[in-house]
Amino acid sequence: MLRFTRRFSNSFRRFKKPVKDADGLYHGKFSQEEYEKASHYLRQQLDELESSIKGNTNIRENLGKMPSFPMATKTKPRVDNLSTLLEETIKTTGPLSLSAYMRQCLTHPQFGYYTTRDPLDANTGDFITSPEISSVFGEVIGLYLFQIWATQNRPNAIKLIEFGPGKGTLMCDVLTSFNKLTKKFAVNIEIELIETSRVLRKEQHKTLCGANPYESTDTGDHSTTIWGNKIRWVENESEITNNPEISNYVLAHEFFDALPIKSFQFTNNGWRELLVEHSPSVSNNTIALPEAEPSSEANSEGFDNEFHLTMTPKETPSSAIPTLSKRFEGLPVGTRIEICPDAEFFIRKMASLINNEKRLGSVLVIDYGVVDQIPDNTLRGIYKHGFVSPFFKPGEVDLSINVDFDNLKLLSKDMVMVLDPVDQGDFLHELGIGHRIQQLLIKNNDSQETQEKVYNAYKRLTDKDSKSMGKIYKFFGLLPKGSEVPLGFQKLV
Repeated sequence: MLRFTRRFSNSFRRFKKPVKDADGLYHGKFSQEEYEKASHYLRQQLDELESSIKGNTNIRENLGKMPSFPMATKTKPRVDNLSTLLEETIKTTGPLSLSAYMRQCLTHPQFGYYTTRDPLDANTGDFITSPEISSVFGEVIGLYLFQIWATQNRPNAIKLIEFGPGKGTLMCDVLTSFNKLTKKFAVNIEIELIETSRVLRKEQHKTLCGANPYESTDTGDHSTTIWGNKIRWVENESEITNNPEISNYVLAHEFFDALPIKSFQFTNNGWRELLVEHSPSVSNNTIALPEAEPSSEANSEGFDNEFHLTMTPKETPSSAIPTLSKRFEGLPVGTRIEICPDAEFFIRKMASLINNEKRLGSVLVIDYGVVDQIPDNTLRGIYKHGFVSPFFKPGEVDLSINVDFDNLKLLSKDMVMVLDPVDQGDFLHELGIGHRIQQLLIKNNDSQETQEKVYNAYKRLTDKDSKSMGKIYKFFGLLPKGSEVPLGFQKLV
């Protein structure tokens, strides 16, 4: 710029006054007075232009006083928790997608919720699941699988596959029940667990294998259950072995509710993505969008956070996702929706493990969610058995959403037979949980305390009030095309 202004200034100084003609006029048109006025005006305009180009600030005199870009520093912030890591990431790259935020919170190798602790620990855990409430829950599911196995002509080689097996309690109760029911038959049962957490793998091995050795190999981690079944742990679904001669029975209990989601809001200008912002890190004019309302059981401390959702002013590449489904057409301006891209991948992977040709296998999904509606603003944190903001103590709080069962149905119906979602209470009752509870009450007739525990657990699993699991939790099934509707789902027939 300095070179330009110098050339500009010098070229103007080299400008010479034109010669007068015979009539004493400049350029044959202008008198002396007219020329001087025009020359003065032109010089004034050029001086102002030159000044605006060069500016009027002496930079050398104002060093340290003027705003400037931050100097590079060798001192790096100490990152010893996920909050700091996310804060520094947002400072560097801007707001995060909600799915990226959730993935880091739940599965970051050093700071993730599931990778660094046992969330079901009796003393320090943040929540309790149905299998932990009563072993009868897993027994009933074992009965359901026995029913499927029997109607599929009792294949002699089967594999039980579980996504997100927790502490291994559900698989333990299922095996206990299934082994009792099939003890008269020669059945080879293998177990495959999809689990990334080393902490939970240890718990699963303890529950299912007892003192049997745990071995790590190139093909996964292996052991033998206390019933003599081969068991294998894998990191992800791509490592699942699918032998067409083996019947695969897949379980996914509270798995889909923890998958990362994307959130969108419909505006006058189309769909806009909601991203995770850290207010003190990035100076902008966006406002924090409201989160789900805290329940009466919520921890009020957990709803005051520096992280929050903000809406992008323009489209992002992900903004096209809602336009791909007719379910989201015609929604009013202001509508918020949650979409789980990972759910499509996992439910179709599960469906692919069913053998339609030989009519073998099944999938059973148990989770809490919604039917005949679209999830809108359901993301929440679970901390010390209460609800908190999903942005409270990242990495130390479990994150959960309402599963979109209608979407799971749409994604899998072209591959297999779909069994529409039923309430947990209805499923368990149809498979005889009431009869099993009655047996336990009679068995413990001499202990009122035990009877009360058994009965209270039964009520919590099956009742449909707001404090119980009988309605909010759903059972959703997949079977080979052309299969009979099994017990548990016959209420819909």
